[in-house]
Amino acid sequence: MVDKGSEGQGSRGSGRMPARSSEQIREWCDRSALPGERRELSDTAALLVAAGYLTPGGRAIVVRRISTGRPMPTVPAGFGDLRRLQRAIVQLEHQLSNPVVPSVVGAVMRNRLNGLQRRRDDARKHIVTAKGVLASGTRAIRRERRENIYLEIEERERLFSGLLCTPTPNVNSSGYVRRAGTAAIDRIAGVVGQVAAKSGNPQAGQWADQLLTTSRDAAQAGAPRSATFVDGYETLLFIAGHYYDRIVGNPAWRSDHFEVQRTQVNLHAELAEIAADVIGLRAVRIDLDRAKRNGGFDRTFAAQIDQRETTLRPVWSELIDRVQALGEVAHVVESAAVELQVLAEYNKAMTLDDRIDALIARSGDREISVDNTMRLTEQVRSGEEQLRIYRDVLQGNIARISPAVPRELPARYEPS
Repeated sequence: MVDKGSEGQGSRGSGRMPARSSEQIREWCDRSALPGERRELSDTAALLVAAGYLTPGGRAIVVRRISTGRPMPTVPAGFGDLRRLQRAIVQLEHQLSNPVVPSVVGAVMRNRLNGLQRRRDDARKHIVTAKGVLASGTRAIRRERRENIYLEIEERERLFSGLLCTPTPNVNSSGYVRRAGTAAIDRIAGVVGQVAAKSGNPQAGQWADQLLTTSRDAAQAGAPRSATFVDGYETLLFIAGHYYDRIVGNPAWRSDHFEVQRTQVNLHAELAEIAADVIGLRAVRIDLDRAKRNGGFDRTFAAQIDQRETTLRPVWSELIDRVQALGEVAHVVESAAVELQVLAEYNKAMTLDDRIDALIARSGDREISVDNTMRLTEQVRSGEEQLRIYRDVLQGNIARISPAVPRELPARYEPS
């Protein structure tokens, strides 16, 4: 019933999109943008990326806890929201550092900044304290230290700092205040406008108009058509986490067919190591740029910095190749998932074939039983006719026992 020819498999294989090449990933990193809308990283991927900010020992503990299924601290709103919260705090602090900010506007902005900082402190408690998630009692801490899965307080602080930098799409295009909705924006701008009108300060009124106009324009801009990032390093981190989510979240990867492959590579450790190398490379590049900016007037010193930058280029290319390898794994796993679905349909069809063949074989074996059943049916029918006759006879006897006209007995019956 089912044709397993190579033609069908070839048509399925030709319809799949090929895996992204290293050149395409490099182009995305150069533009700091990915085409189309992208989902935010999962909590596990965000934790592994943030583990790149930890020491090697702390990073190994995070990987070990995730690999063994131990719980890890999270925040209710998600790590993408935490990144937007941190970005809004940095933006407000930068705006408040401007000496020309009117006092009335500064008061409103500081009030908003205090509220955002309180929310960040609450998120920090979820990660650093991690009550109910990480060990807190003396015995529990000793047990986890013996098992080498206890994350020290200093490492939790580094982990929280890394989570504040979680790669998140379009973190610059939509401010944290704007995500709250135009109603909140109108209230803030309205307060600033009222204060400006009472104080008679025209500059405060201009700030209110600017806040209201830019916020409404951003709220009406709609969803972006691409996922933009701060720089190429964050773009590469997001791509690596995105591929990780595609692999781990695929049921085919968790099936028995890839049991050997799961033992050959630890995807959790691979993502954490890629993140550590990208973060380290970015830190070195920032230091080189700062040194060149401060001492670039010396040609010899500037030439040495350029030479060191040239030495780092192969490292960047190697990181891109490692991320592209993750993309290849994700592509193969997704292709295998399609094949497993087709194989499941094949098995279901083969099961139907076996059931049909079994029914046909059983029908031949049960011919005698069919004849016996038909003979029994005729006997039952003849028996029903006999029962009907018996019922009629019995009904006649009952009619004879019960006369149609009832007799009236005298008030007192006396025998003659």
